Amino acid sequence: MRNTLRWLVISSILYLVSAGIGTIIAFQQNLTANFGGFLNGQDILKDFLTTNGTALSAPLPFLILQLLFTLLALRMGWAGRIGVIGLIILGAIYTFAQLGEPILLKLLTPSGFDLLQAIIFTVNVVTSFLILLMGIFEWRDRRRLN
Repeated sequence: MRNTLRWLVISSILYLVSAGIGTIIAFQQNLTANFGGFLNGQDILKDFLTTNGTALSAPLPFLILQLLFTLLALRMGWAGRIGVIGLIILGAIYTFAQLGEPILLKLLTPSGFDLLQAIIFTVNVVTSFLILLMGIFEWRDRRRLN
């Protein structure tokens, strides 16, 4: 397994774990998604099961899709290419979406800082960016090999 593929898969798995923990925390603390102040999440369960997600995780359908893309990326040929492209797209969406959550500004204030939320938020941003970056590198490597 090439290093770029290895790091892509590791980043994806780490994001899934972090998002899973983030989902639990979000449910416990009612941290609904509120991207850019536009979503105004009302029902955290409905938001998580559909397309909004939570303040600390992507929505369930995206996470399932990510798992599928990760498994596909391990294959060669067209299936592997679909997996890598899917992970690149999700990595970009996740990074953008997480940075647009108001929880970022809340965590930067002394009164709103929560260590566990900050750790999950940071891991989510770093791993989603790594998915994007390693996906691009893996795509480049696959194109060079063909």
